[in-house]
Amino acid sequence: MSRFISSIMRITIFRINSLRWLAVAIVSLFTHAAMAQGHQDLAAVIAGGNDALSEMVYNLHTTAYVNEGNLQIVGDGSAVKLDVNTSTFSTVNFSDASLNDVNTVVIRIENATQAASGINASLLSELENLTNVVLLFSYDISATDAAAFSIGGLPSAATSYYSISIPE
Repeated sequence: MSRFISSIMRITIFRINSLRWLAVAIVSLFTHAAMAQGHQDLAAVIAGGNDALSEMVYNLHTTAYVNEGNLQIVGDGSAVKLDVNTSTFSTVNFSDASLNDVNTVVIRIENATQAASGINASLLSELENLTNVVLLFSYDISATDAAAFSIGGLPSAATSYYSISIPE
């Protein structure tokens, strides 16, 4: 009889452990899916009434950019926006004190070759006030591919958007 009870206990413990592993696997799957990068359509968000985002992206603000390898600031006061392209992104010293107030970064991706090289967004973690990252694609890319464009290490406090603007 004790052998029978022992067998039932082992089977019950095995099932509980199996269910525990299954639960961990399911939670991990949902957590991974939630962490996967998905950029929001900038035009749709602005059309939905986000006037503050529209004002920050499209209006004039003190802006930092890279010119011939040097960080330049245009406007009065501290830069609140950083505008770079993928070829100059990695050259920016994000811990530079002149970028302390930057809350919006616009990253211009001009062609598929630049897109293929990827972006290491973990560098943006130096920007303590960062809230918005806009990926501006200026070549023919589908909205689905733009929304799924992979950038590694985007700071959790930042929301990412994409916009497709092909020059004529």
